Amino acid sequence: MSDLNILFPKPVSVMVEGRLVLIKPVQLQDFEAFGAAAGPLLTLMADAKPTELYAYAAKSGAIGVILGKCTSLSAWRRKRLPLATAVELMFQVIKVNSGFFDQALVSAAKVLAGAQLSSR
Repeated sequence: MSDLNILFPKPVSVMVEGRLVLIKPVQLQDFEAFGAAAGPLLTLMADAKPTELYAYAAKSGAIGVILGKCTSLSAWRRKRLPLATAVELMFQVIKVNSGFFDQALVSAAKVLAGAQLSSR
């Protein structure tokens, strides 16, 4: 068991309005809120017009939840972002965290495959 490696994703940096912003992995305690905010947005993205998507993101509070939990932006700075910038950053956060989850699943599959081979 001592040779197991646990995935610790590192924050990804992006430039937003000339400032460096860190996109952080969603924490376990925030996972449910993150999923509840991101899920409807991803569904809307497939069928809705950009104006409908922006309106939903702004009114639902999804931007605040996702950017608040997973970026280094202060509440003051988040409130002052142009809506289009905030929505674009929000989708980058979802994309980056999706990549973290994909890595974790691949890692878990390798561990499980190794455990099955060693038990034979």
